[in-house]
Amino acid sequence: MDRDARDLTAAGAKPAAHFPPIVLNRAARRRPDARLRVVLLNAAGGRKFREILACLRRPPLRSADVILLCEVNTGVKRRPGRDLATDLAEALEMSCAYVREFGLRPPGKESEVASYMGNAILSAAPFEDVAAVSMHRPPTPMVWPRRMHHWSRVGAPTGLVTRVKFGGEELTVGVTHLHSRCTPVERARQMATYLESFPASGRAIFGGDLNTTTTELSSRALILATARQMIVNPGRFHAPEAYEPLFGHLREHGLEIEGVNVANRATFTFSGLIPRSMRPKLDWLAVRELRPIAGTAAVVAPRSPILMRRASDHDFVTVDLEL
Repeated sequence: MDRDARDLTAAGAKPAAHFPPIVLNRAARRRPDARLRVVLLNAAGGRKFREILACLRRPPLRSADVILLCEVNTGVKRRPGRDLATDLAEALEMSCAYVREFGLRPPGKESEVASYMGNAILSAAPFEDVAAVSMHRPPTPMVWPRRMHHWSRVGAPTGLVTRVKFGGEELTVGVTHLHSRCTPVERARQMATYLESFPASGRAIFGGDLNTTTTELSSRALILATARQMIVNPGRFHAPEAYEPLFGHLREHGLEIEGVNVANRATFTFSGLIPRSMRPKLDWLAVRELRPIAGTAAVVAPRSPILMRRASDHDFVTVDLEL
């Protein structure tokens, strides 16, 4: 496995990423037509690997050229020493770039990292280069599952930026995962620091779980207030653009969300019992100098058609682009 770490920012502009990216390149896979299929998923740790892989092998996700993954774990008990991104890349015969954001340490074992959580890009073409991009760390603490409250962590918010060639054309591809509990202003600061390392021109694809909740969720009172808003004004959570200044940073960078996302369609559910009208839209794609093919933007539930069991609390987001 080849490892390549490179800080794309100017010296001293911000700290380098805590962990270097891990890169595994494979031979390019040719498409029969002049289009590019992009898929995004927050994999919720990837514990339901088989279900996620099955979804990626069925229409409309089948034969994806670029797969952007958030919240992918490595070192989990399912296959120690392996991670969801590497396993998916192997199964789909794609190249893989993975960056660890946080390492988790069990109580009483401060020198031992039991698992990592991070972001990944899978590509049908090999990567030209890969950079781990450190981002602003909001002051709002992150919330971990109750069983892990006494665990410690090491690392920092980190995204990926890479270059690939499809049909002889070079593209910048990036992925990141923004904070779920902080204010929209703090998320915008995260986006701004990420985009400092994202080229300002040329063809580009960007995506991630941007956690566009439109609110702060750092306390029980704020969570309850948000729940009331979801009942009174559900449209706010389906179309959060006016409440999340991070979208302004994307526009300033020439990255457009129109046409590559299904408008007003939720992408996250706390539970299947929650009505779709009350679910928020958290996961987004954006492109520059690439045209979406009409009718291909979709939100796809990550579940088995037989057992109907969800593989993640997030939905897949996908679109086909003209090359």
